[in-house]
Amino acid sequence: MSSDSHIHLIPIEHKQTACTDCSIRRLALFHGVDEKDLDWTQQYRSNQFTIAPRKEIYRETQSSDYMFTVYHGWVAVYKTLDSGKRQIIRIALPGDMLGFQPDLQAVMTHSAMALSETVLCGFPSKAMPELLRKNLSVARRLTELNARDMNICQSRLLTIGQQSAIERVAFFCSELFHRIKMIYNHQQDTAIHFPLSQEDIGDATGLTKIHVNRTLKTLREMGLMEISSKTLSIHDVNSLCELGNFNPDSVKIHSLY
Repeated sequence: MSSDSHIHLIPIEHKQTACTDCSIRRLALFHGVDEKDLDWTQQYRSNQFTIAPRKEIYRETQSSDYMFTVYHGWVAVYKTLDSGKRQIIRIALPGDMLGFQPDLQAVMTHSAMALSETVLCGFPSKAMPELLRKNLSVARRLTELNARDMNICQSRLLTIGQQSAIERVAFFCSELFHRIKMIYNHQQDTAIHFPLSQEDIGDATGLTKIHVNRTLKTLREMGLMEISSKTLSIHDVNSLCELGNFNPDSVKIHSLY
């Protein structure tokens, strides 16, 4: 492990989750791996880590020895300007990958920070090319996950560039709401845990904290949604999606085969 790159990660010494018992495997990297091969693929997961809320997992321009799967929690993936301003590129949720980039041995091109108490499965970056060569189902799944993430990022870029403040926030909250419902199969729920601050929402939508506050108040007064006590409650799902021009199908992971 690089000297300072993962100082906030705490290895789980006991009761690590076995890949055969993973509750989020249907969403994650080993989704298509045969049960008989899971012991083999688990050899590439060196450890599970916990990380506290608001702590960095890795930082842009520094080295990282790992790729990660989010097992539990919410993570902000972002880039930072020289001025210190932050742009959140995406929110990583259970099943999502962190730290994958074209050159796995280069310094990180982005940063990642836990937004809630988070558990990560760590895969040494130097071992990933071998794993991808030896198990094509893992390589296919990585391609599917990245295609889904690219679609989400492209849609959000269009939203930030062309939509109003209220449309941006409606899109962003609709996206996270539908992703969480898909992860936990809680299709009838109208509220989800939501650990993001107004500053986080602003950094994801290109709005100031004051503008986010006013926009959330407007959405509440419209009877569409509200955020309170780290809970996002959606009162009219269809209308909120329509306002944000959000298509729920966009967050699904589509099989290439």
